[in-house]
Amino acid sequence: MFLHIFINSRYLESWLFRKIKWNKVVRMLPSMLAVMAAAVLFYIGYVEIRGFEGAGYLFLSIFLLLFAVVSYIVAKKPVQ
Repeated sequence: MFLHIFINSRYLESWLFRKIKWNKVVRMLPSMLAVMAAAVLFYIGYVEIRGFEGAGYLFLSIFLLLFAVVSYIVAKKPVQ
């Protein structure tokens, strides 16, 4: 449940920042934070934790990275 709320909030923040017509760096901030969180989860899942729990961390980081890319694309669209 928390993951779903976290991922949707990243997408909605990017969309809202674009709607408000803020600076491009500010609009891309949620996607950059999500990529950093995905990198940390990937590291924890691959290096620190082994086995099924580590695979869960890797699975979570891959989906978080995919939604960060979507958020980046939304934020990068030109403001109309």
